[in-house]
Amino acid sequence: MKMKILILMVFVWGSTLSLCAQGKLSEEKRKEFEAQKVAYFTQTLDLTPEEAAVFWPLYNEMMKKFREQDVKLRELQCETHKTKKLTEEQEKQRVMDLLQHEQKMLDIKKEYYQKLMKVVPAQKIACLDRTERKFHRQLLQKICKEPECRK
Repeated sequence: MKMKILILMVFVWGSTLSLCAQGKLSEEKRKEFEAQKVAYFTQTLDLTPEEAAVFWPLYNEMMKKFREQDVKLRELQCETHKTKKLTEEQEKQRVMDLLQHEQKMLDIKKEYYQKLMKVVPAQKIACLDRTERKFHRQLLQKICKEPECRK
């Protein structure tokens, strides 16, 4: 269940970012987004400066791997959407590919959570999923209120 939420969150995040920028954020918006994210996570997780110095490089590395997997999933989905009617075997393979993608995402999360728990208390890492969801929900609400998104 958590993995589905994480995948949904990654999709929502990607969709949200492309809403106003039509696929690309300006460098200024990207920096603003990252600064808000760092501030929100650091405050919500109550990271000390020492914890934050170790947390952010690991977290950013994890998110980069998530994005790489997301690109692969989108490519897979695009390929299957091109074919109007798939055979039963093709559909089975598609399901297996999707499950393999979810497992890779879970493996990445497991690897990085273990690394993070070596330097940040587990209580803080346990709140990470909830913190990400809250941040992205707030970001989505903020973006949808911006005038250029209503066009």
